Amino acid sequence: MSVIEIQNLNITYKEKTLLNNINLSIKSGKITALIGKSGSGKTLTATVLNGFLASNLSLNFDLFLDYKKISSLSKGFFANIMQNPASAFDPLHTMGHTAKESLSALNLKFDKNEVLEAFKDVGLEKRVYDLYPFEMSGGMLQRAMIAIALLQKSPFLIADEPTTDLDLIVQGKILDILKEICTNKNVGILLITHDFGVVAKIADDVFVIDDGKIIEKGGIREIFNFPNHEITKALINAHLSLYGINKDEK
Repeated sequence: MSVIEIQNLNITYKEKTLLNNINLSIKSGKITALIGKSGSGKTLTATVLNGFLASNLSLNFDLFLDYKKISSLSKGFFANIMQNPASAFDPLHTMGHTAKESLSALNLKFDKNEVLEAFKDVGLEKRVYDLYPFEMSGGMLQRAMIAIALLQKSPFLIADEPTTDLDLIVQGKILDILKEICTNKNVGILLITHDFGVVAKIADDVFVIDDGKIIEKGGIREIFNFPNHEITKALINAHLSLYGINKDEK
């Protein structure tokens, strides 16, 4: 099992602390959820892992790969699935062209047959290769983004709010695909979300973040059944309230 760890992550802007002593680990073959409300520091943490950070921010952290300290991660170490796929694709490029450009940017070999196979793995037909974004639904675009991310053959993947703006049925299908990728391809996934329903469905481990700090962590069953922090309880109850349930009253 491969594992990537980020320890003692601190980010400041001028005198304001944005992330405070973040410690996070992601294991291959496991889905690790980083959950918190909007503005809690979820996406900023992922940005550090991807190496895309504004130069006006001050940061320091320690990075470990398979328990050995490293100075940095190689370009494209993490494959990425972004939220709002409709805005992530160039409207003038077909899915096939987008796949080719994405691989070229990482100096990876392009093979049309591999692209078609990746599309098949996420439930897309061959014809998608020649489709433009405006010819596809939100669910199809999200599947295409997952397929293109898989072409990197990275052992780790970051999924940032992967079900945003998708209806419940499509959300479920996307989450099933992510779980299959994790299990069948031994990919470690960092799932970034504000939705505990998403976490409960597919996550193995959970890190709860609030105001730039990890306030609670543990296995999904432990966190769901025995939450300690009020923020964690609020996130769980926000999900359960959709079904008319209040965990505090159980």
